[in-house]
Amino acid sequence: MIATRKRARAKVAQAKPDRMTTTARRRATTRAAGVEPIRYQVAMANPGRHEFQVTMRVPALPDRPHVELVFPAWAPGSYMIRDFVRHVYGLQIADERGRPLDRERLDKQRWRVASGGAAFVVTYRVFAFEASVRTSFLDESHGYWNGTSLFFAVEGETRRPHDVAVEAPQGWHVSTALARSAAGSYRAASYDELVDSPVEVGTHARLAFRVGRTAFEVALYGRTNADSRRLVSILRQVVQATAAIFSGSSGGFPFARYVFIIHALPVGSGGLEHHASVTMDITGLSFEDEKGYVRFADLAAHEFFHAWNVKRLHDPVLGPFDYTRENYTRMLWFHEGFTDYLANVIILRAGVLDEKGFWRWIAEDWPRYATRPGRLETPLDELSFEAWIKLYKPAENHFNNAVSYYEKGLWVGMALDLELRRATRGRRGLPELFRWLWDRAQHREAIVTEADVRAAARAVGGKSFDPFFERHIHGTADLPLPALWRQAGLSVTLVPPWSEQAGDSDPVRRARARSWCGAMIEGRPAGSAERAFVKNVLPDSPAEKAGLTFGDEIVALGGDRVNAATFARRLGDHAAGTAVTVSYFRRDRLQEARVVVGTSPERKLLLEPAPEAPAEAVAIRKGWLGLPARR
Repeated sequence: MIATRKRARAKVAQAKPDRMTTTARRRATTRAAGVEPIRYQVAMANPGRHEFQVTMRVPALPDRPHVELVFPAWAPGSYMIRDFVRHVYGLQIADERGRPLDRERLDKQRWRVASGGAAFVVTYRVFAFEASVRTSFLDESHGYWNGTSLFFAVEGETRRPHDVAVEAPQGWHVSTALARSAAGSYRAASYDELVDSPVEVGTHARLAFRVGRTAFEVALYGRTNADSRRLVSILRQVVQATAAIFSGSSGGFPFARYVFIIHALPVGSGGLEHHASVTMDITGLSFEDEKGYVRFADLAAHEFFHAWNVKRLHDPVLGPFDYTRENYTRMLWFHEGFTDYLANVIILRAGVLDEKGFWRWIAEDWPRYATRPGRLETPLDELSFEAWIKLYKPAENHFNNAVSYYEKGLWVGMALDLELRRATRGRRGLPELFRWLWDRAQHREAIVTEADVRAAARAVGGKSFDPFFERHIHGTADLPLPALWRQAGLSVTLVPPWSEQAGDSDPVRRARARSWCGAMIEGRPAGSAERAFVKNVLPDSPAEKAGLTFGDEIVALGGDRVNAATFARRLGDHAAGTAVTVSYFRRDRLQEARVVVGTSPERKLLLEPAPEAPAEAVAIRKGWLGLPARR
């Protein structure tokens, strides 16, 4: 296994950096400083039609009578083939005098052009109507693009400079991490930088702040009930706390300028990291209470941490990319899971989340993970490898047979953090592991393998943690987090939801909380109510034993009509151990099942500092929280 990784790393080091395809022979091109760029012009003459008009000029390539144009199939950071070329229309290829050139379509995303080595022009339209961080969108209110969904590449020329001129409607402005040239266009040093620099065009609010010598810009589009000043303050706190992890008190950044593109939409969908920017789609009207700001901070912390973890410290296959096919990695537990965990540590240390909020987050999220049937099915490194076919394309049984590398990787990251602090009496943990990797890379982009992460853990913790990696990355052993929390000076108690300790003072509600059948219900709109459909049936549950399965529409329970909102209430009418008739439609045929109501296995986690914890445990806890050792 180790030898295989070494060979893979050596192969990457020797490969040509133009990795648009997997062709064995790759063309080397002149990389002189004065090389002529590939130029694009992006227009949006009719935003209501949701189409970008793109003009691409390819300079003369005298030694290449035939040139291949390639359109990407996916967006780095989102591991699913999306076939962006399906949105391309009106493709025309001509010489500079407008005469059509011979071309041959080689596959779904590749064309060979008979250019004769001369310069030529490509024009096409891209339909842009998916409001997400991964794609492109255009309407009368704004335009946005993520480069892999908009720009053709020239095979073998991805390291050549690329320029983009933006023709925006009157009154619109542009926000992007790309540098603007004296001529008004935007310059990328390579195709990779071009497509790793999303662009927001419109009348969005433009906000800014500085931390040290680094300039931060915020492009805020959409309707939101958030206080924009508070959002900027949170971003400042997040970037400062993140920089402290990698650079200590100096708080330096690996860029001079960074752009937050924030879309406030009816429903948020998350974020996507880039080299010197990020796109975050948030739920705009979700700031009625403090939780809205904490969610925003958590997303910002996760995405900003990626400026180091995955954009500059990354698995060999995650840059340079092959944009035409899957790029398989076994390291997403590190790049995504550990990032997801440390986002919570960052917002705690930034002061956005207080200590009680940190314990509350763990108490709310851990039981959901710890009772998930699929958490012990597949090793983490395999979950990462399978991202392309399972996480982004989950089947109905995914919950019972798998888990996200985000979710499990988060808890593995927490466990490793606490194991490191046990070994160092609280002085060093996972943040120090990342700083060790960054320092070893001399604060520059570098390849990181699992062997490097193990070496960092050994250096930080003073001993080998290989057994931990074998059990929890390559194996499926359950995580010992409750024991680790106790060793960090916490009181850990699991109580059933009907217990008085669970915090519900209503005895009737507590008694009804016992009733359980193991069917997870989702609602689908139907008039004023949502019809109740079975989304999942837990293994060995009463619902499974009664024969219920995915997609069944539950219409009555015990003779009483139910919908998505009332199913759990009517189930609570029947005590554990009693049998109840469930009426349901399966493929439009009415059927009945006899379900014996069970006792809920759900438990509530009570987590708080133990008042009489020993000094060593308190030191671990304080180091974990980032508090001074003497306090």
